[in-house]
Amino acid sequence: MVVTHRFIRIDGLKVHVAEAGAGEPLVMLHGWPQNWWMWRNQIPHFARHFRVIVPDLRGFGWTDAPGSGYMKENLARDLVSFAGTLGLTHFRLLSHDWGGWIGYIVCVKHPGLITQHYAANIPPLWPKFSLQSIPAMMRLGFMARVALPYFGPRLLMKNAEFVHGLLTRGDTRKGGWTDFELNVFSDQFRERERARASARLFRSFLFVESVSVGLLRKYGGTWIKTPTRLVFGASDQALSPAWLRGYESHFNDILIEVVPRAGHFIVDERPELINERAMKFFRDPRFRYGEESSEPERQSGRRNVF
Repeated sequence: MVVTHRFIRIDGLKVHVAEAGAGEPLVMLHGWPQNWWMWRNQIPHFARHFRVIVPDLRGFGWTDAPGSGYMKENLARDLVSFAGTLGLTHFRLLSHDWGGWIGYIVCVKHPGLITQHYAANIPPLWPKFSLQSIPAMMRLGFMARVALPYFGPRLLMKNAEFVHGLLTRGDTRKGGWTDFELNVFSDQFRERERARASARLFRSFLFVESVSVGLLRKYGGTWIKTPTRLVFGASDQALSPAWLRGYESHFNDILIEVVPRAGHFIVDERPELINERAMKFFRDPRFRYGEESSEPERQSGRRNVF
């Protein structure tokens, strides 16, 4: 399988993109602390049927890391501009972590642009607070460390073990991680501007977005027409399954699968599961590419796999 790499400019931002295959477009969008390479086990699998398009987000991988633009709605605008620059009027989305959050925002603000969304380990935009939320919030402590001015970027630049520890905590990946895999993701933060970009990413969330989305219900009156599937590792050490509540009235069509003995980085831990589930979803004949879903009776559900 041949994977090509190039750079395109969107609104002055130089974006790296890896591409493979041909056919209907399928965009893959990574989260923190990863980059395009997290999809290494998915690119050849899906490129047999789709034109696979895998960008690095602003501040990650080989994409520019400017000093601003890390609010998630800004990153969503990056994705919309990226699609427009490539001439994509519709595309499917396979996402993880912040890539999924960005996908949700695009689905809300640009209905029909994303025709199907398969997300991994990222709760929807409508958290429901309860007593369960208190211990769940404690898992976000690593964000506060990264968000600190000066100390956060320095931590990423000087201590690769911090990133390695986040990737491996919970020990949920059978066979473990290789040093090469861990370093592919941690080495990008040796660059000062990329380390600062991550601090800005989390700072914007902790001090602005968590308030507007969580407490002020910024997206409270919105809903998503895009058929959506969410897979979530039950042993996620970063985001608790307790956040998987409050979404029910905001989707036309969503199914959530909670996977025991899998963690936050389920794409790396269970690539065969991601490939099988997402391929089945994307090739389901009930979803015709390029057709915006109408307003059928809303559906939601959750199932476990053992």
